[in-house]
Amino acid sequence: MKKFLFFLLILPIPFSGMAQTVGKKQESTSDSQGKNISALLSKIDTLLTTNNMLLEQIEIDSSLKGRFKLYKTENIYNFLELDTKTGKIQQVQWSLDEKEEGSVVINNVDLSLGMGYGSGSFELYPTSNIYQFILIDKTDGRKWHVQWGLENAKRWIRNID
Repeated sequence: MKKFLFFLLILPIPFSGMAQTVGKKQESTSDSQGKNISALLSKIDTLLTTNNMLLEQIEIDSSLKGRFKLYKTENIYNFLELDTKTGKIQQVQWSLDEKEEGSVVINNVDLSLGMGYGSGSFELYPTSNIYQFILIDKTDGRKWHVQWGLENAKRWIRNID
């Protein structure tokens, strides 16, 4: 009987040792899985950061292309330069005489309201009057009446309600 009791007391010892070994293996496996997940998340974060930088560069490149556009007027020496992102307009005069070349501002106000939708947001349309154009914001439909001229008093822009 003493042998039997002794056997019952000794019997759980190997199992408890095995339980600790299994527990340590599970902890070890859990730690290595955690490290693997952490490494993968770090790689994903790096890829996302790189991707975002590339997308920002593409957006910058595309917003700069075609930003400025020249419009012919009926006067062969004058063009209107439109910043298609902001709606700013300059009258540009060219000449064979260098002293007569230059540009003057018709509109120096950012009409995009700081929204910055990108190049191509604004467009100029000629009217039947050679000195007047219609400016439209193609993102929201706002319109302006634009007049260019050879004298300061004859250059202006006003909102069309």
